[in-house]
This record gives sequence, C-alpha cells and structure tokens, in this order.
Amino acid sequence: MADDEPVTVVFSWRAKPGKENEFAEWAKGVTSAAAHFPGNLGATVIHEQDSRDFHLIVQFVDGEALQRWLNSRERTRWHEKTRDIAEARTAVQQRTGLETWFYVPAHAGEAIKPPPRWKQWLVSLVAVYPLVLLFQAFIVPRVSDWPLWAKAAMFPLVILTLMTYVVMPLVSRLLRRWLYTPS
Repeated sequence: MADDEPVTVVFSWRAKPGKENEFAEWAKGVTSAAAHFPGNLGATVIHEQDSRDFHLIVQFVDGEALQRWLNSRERTRWHEKTRDIAEARTAVQQRTGLETWFYVPAHAGEAIKPPPRWKQWLVSLVAVYPLVLLFQAFIVPRVSDWPLWAKAAMFPLVILTLMTYVVMPLVSRLLRRWLYTPS
C-alpha cells in the first residue's frame, strides 16, 4: 500500500446471538469516533436487517493516518468493548485505488447498502466519457508522433489518475443520494 494515497478498510464482525442491538450501538459509536479522528475521510456501517453481520468501513487520507487510528488508545478502548457483544471479527479488507472510487457517506453509524452494480457502472461511464473525449481532442493530437507504447501509456496514466483523484470522488459525492437509495 502506498502511504500517500487514500485507503479504505472494511472490518467485518459477527455479533453474538441476542446482542445485535448492543453491537449496532457499539458500531455507531466506534464509527463516530473514527469519523472524528484526524485524517479520516468517512466512516459508516453496513448492516442488513435480521443479520448478525456488521461491516464497518473507514476511509483515511493515507496509510499513516490509518495506522494512527489503528494504534490509538481510543480505538483500543472501543475494541475492548467487543468482548461481550461480538462473536468474532470475520474479516479485514484494505483497499486503495479504483475500488474506492465510490464515496462512503461520512454520517457515522449510518447503515447503508453498497450501490447496485448497474448504478456504479452508469456513474463510471458518465464520468469517464467526458475525460476520454477531452483526451482525444487535446492530448492525442499533441502526441501523434510519439511511439505507440508511449501514446498507449498516456491514456491510462491521464484517465485513471483523473478518475481516481478528481472525478470519481466529486461525482460520487454529488450523486450519493441516488447511489445509496434502494434501486
């Protein structure tokens, strides 16, 4: 993981039988604490009704900010509270780059479902098309005499950089109400 790019981590937990409500309150509290921690970009909980599985998602500006949260006394105190309410932490997933294009709402503790794939596809298509058009209009003519390998390298370099750091964070924030509503 590069230390200078945003990072998203998903912690998957299973509540003890009968402790789902207590775990939901804990999840709301820990994501609220994470959301207010320096370097945090957002924190939320994904939980389907009638399930004991909870997925806590936190986003940080970089790996260093994430490590500060993971090593903090505050997080340790929250983690200790899981002994009585959690059966197990079932998985930890850490992601950077393309899979984190879709903005996680920053409302701590808000239970959300990920956007349907068709919405993700549509938003990506609408976001990338203008970039491809601008690339073809303004960059391709300037590099027409370059070797094929260099021209080919320019396309993903420019498009993916703009999509990851500029376009998708903005577009997914602007469309979050539509993305995160039931289809």
